[in-house]
Amino acid sequence: MRFFLFFLALFVSYLNYGQYTYPKKAYAQKVLESTLVVELFEDDNETAQFMNKSLKEVFVENWKATPVLFMTQKGIDSLCKVHKNGYAILYQNDFEYNEQRKGHINRNGGFGFNAANAGAGEISTRYTAFTFSHFKCYLNIRIDGINTYVTSVDFGNGELTKIDHLFLCQRLSHLINAAAAGTSSKAYLNIGENQERLKQSSLLLPKDFFKEKDHPKIAKYYEHNYELVDWAVYQNAILNKEKDKSYVKIIWSNQHKLYMWIVVNAADGSILAITGFGGIQFGNYHTVNDIIKAKHLKYVTSKFAQKFNNRYGRKM
Repeated sequence: MRFFLFFLALFVSYLNYGQYTYPKKAYAQKVLESTLVVELFEDDNETAQFMNKSLKEVFVENWKATPVLFMTQKGIDSLCKVHKNGYAILYQNDFEYNEQRKGHINRNGGFGFNAANAGAGEISTRYTAFTFSHFKCYLNIRIDGINTYVTSVDFGNGELTKIDHLFLCQRLSHLINAAAAGTSSKAYLNIGENQERLKQSSLLLPKDFFKEKDHPKIAKYYEHNYELVDWAVYQNAILNKEKDKSYVKIIWSNQHKLYMWIVVNAADGSILAITGFGGIQFGNYHTVNDIIKAKHLKYVTSKFAQKFNNRYGRKM
């Protein structure tokens, strides 16, 4: 039994550990002493125009820490040629992650996943185990003419909407302000406090995130207040920063190279819980569809599971 609990702890830790890079104090302080430059896309299509408009509206209204400017890549490049310090730059881009592993082709033409098990005359090769697409918004600070990485906020989807941009702005604010104030990465989140805030809120679960057959099962796994809502209700609650509401959101974990889903406080964008990704299949191209599983809701208010998820590393 003890071995099983130890194995389970390692498994939950693997699923839940880490989400964003916790900034170094010195870098965070420099960000607060600088002007924030937010990268915009070239306005050559409707999607870019929509995302640029959303970004501007959100950051003008919600970014209170420093002055903020908006520029395309060309404008940022020109700025960097002139200014070696005094600017923090928020870049954005699509990425694709392909995890390569070693395997072997046996003499009968079959494939083995472990190259170490290859026999005489068998060919070692590399194969793509997983493929994930994700979208990264990463913050750099200009230090003596060098763009120095501070942190990033990563999404599973590439076409960000206003609720994504609001989360981005809130997440950066929380991380930068906490790190600049000298809060350690270990003390950044209080598990007990987060658990209580979550239990006292009503958890918004978009119907589209769950298979219809699983809707009746949700109450079995989540015993606190929740609302199974349409997408419009979900978006409005986030944009209006409704009090006593929390919501689920899919992200990309930069540390684990996996999609994960989190629970966010709608009022201020703080993270209350994080749960892992399920259903990985070798060789498949993975999207954010079917990431959230009803059965995983039981881990949201489990201190045993959540004690592993509020850890922040510095690895890019």
